[in-house]
Amino acid sequence: MLTRPEPLSLAERDRRWQLARDIMQAEDLAALIVYGDREAAAPAGFAPDCYFTNDRPGSIVVFVGDESPRIYTFASMMVADHLQASLRGDLQWIGAEQLFVGKTGRDVGAWLAERRLAGTRIGIIGLEPYPPFYFDGAMPARTLQGLTEALPTANWIPVYREFFRRASVKSEEELLLVRYAAHIGEAMSETLRATASPGVSEADLVAAVTATCFSMGGYTAELLLGSGPEYVGWGPPAWQYRAQAPRILQEGDLVLSEIFALYGMMETQHQAAVAIGEVHPDILSAAAIARASYESGLGALRTGNTFGDVVDAMEQPLLAAGGWHVHPLIHSLNPYGPVGFGTAPGIESLPEAARYAQLRRLPTVGRELPLQAGMCFAFEPNCAFGRHMANIGGTVLVGETGGVALNENSTRLMFAGG
Repeated sequence: MLTRPEPLSLAERDRRWQLARDIMQAEDLAALIVYGDREAAAPAGFAPDCYFTNDRPGSIVVFVGDESPRIYTFASMMVADHLQASLRGDLQWIGAEQLFVGKTGRDVGAWLAERRLAGTRIGIIGLEPYPPFYFDGAMPARTLQGLTEALPTANWIPVYREFFRRASVKSEEELLLVRYAAHIGEAMSETLRATASPGVSEADLVAAVTATCFSMGGYTAELLLGSGPEYVGWGPPAWQYRAQAPRILQEGDLVLSEIFALYGMMETQHQAAVAIGEVHPDILSAAAIARASYESGLGALRTGNTFGDVVDAMEQPLLAAGGWHVHPLIHSLNPYGPVGFGTAPGIESLPEAARYAQLRRLPTVGRELPLQAGMCFAFEPNCAFGRHMANIGGTVLVGETGGVALNENSTRLMFAGG
């Protein structure tokens, strides 16, 4: 059992605030605006605000020069939470004098105008595409409109790539959080395996897996899950968004999942696949190819290589076997950035896919990224033959000589019972 990490220190806060100032200096910025998504979208689908506040998601963080950042929050409830935390004696990164209600481009722009920043270069984290959630950027158009109306002569500079390049290399304190999240995800994967059996519903699986996460002090927003003797979809179970009964598991089923475990806003992902009894031979073959892809990726995830090198290595077993795949083989975590689909065929391989007029396969993004020790990646090798698919994987850190795996059980096909 891993020991629960201590709360992030003020030294970690200062390191992150200096990271923001380094971006400002490198890009010749008078200010840096960090947009955070609303908390009701999980804790938040796009939460670099939390990276700088270590507080409740859903704010806009603004850096000007060497000053402490100003935080614009969406409602006074965050102020109430901040006040309660101070009464409780929690370690907080931001003071009351930094917190303002008014998460709008109008409010932020008015303050920057008062600071006489018209005509300057102002960086924004939130304008650029952020797969797999925000292909047009996370900041709403009305927020940007409020900023531009308040500062019509300012130059707005997208800086997410500069942020990713720096923030993706995790500190020792952050790595402790990532490892603890992986520990929680490992337990969630085992719960999936132990719960899956004939007569159990998909809803029972989701309830058990999420309960394991919360009981360990972690957080999870959803569970991607599907089951059946054959399965080609990928996403949350259909009964979560369509009025229909959860599927009941049967002998010969394969349960495919993607488990998300978060601790301290650090995320790990686990591709747990569980066979119930005897499954189709093509599923076993697909799982073997996925494991070979996983091992190839582990060998390539080392300093001196690029992200593209890892994608190429992971797709070689898939290409050689003539299989197809439904989701990325690899993508970055903490934060999201590069995504590796490779060149292997996708869902268009199925004859039934011909009914869909426009199928666009997503490209690999970030091939040129140089790997550095301490970067986090989700390994998601998946392979299908016909309508029989298998996926495995987990969270891996870049190492000096190869990837450092943070979990074990979901990296191979698991079997129910026993």
